Amino acid sequence: MSSGAIIYLITPLVAAVSQLMLKRAADDPQHTGIRFYVNTRVILAYVLFLGCMVMNVIALQTLALTVASVLEASGFLYVMVLGRLFLKEKLTPKKLVGNALIVAGIVITLIVK
Repeated sequence: MSSGAIIYLITPLVAAVSQLMLKRAADDPQHTGIRFYVNTRVILAYVLFLGCMVMNVIALQTLALTVASVLEASGFLYVMVLGRLFLKEKLTPKKLVGNALIVAGIVITLIVK
């Protein structure tokens, strides 16, 4: 597996963590007015997003765009798991089947590429 593929499997996880941080910041009642937008958690989340974008640009130097877009779909799996662990979201059969298909697509893409 190329370094670009590894980056494209890790950056969606980091992006999902930053989305979780933004959700937690939005739910925090002490953040009102300008503090809703400018606080440590929000700033760190956006720094993580920026880091992911930079790493993705670097990864695209060694990875085909068609493979990169499929690997980026792993973010849906990470969001489902993190949502369940930290936000207590329900896992429905539809979500599980959808994510299983995403994982199958990623595996097939990496094997066939």
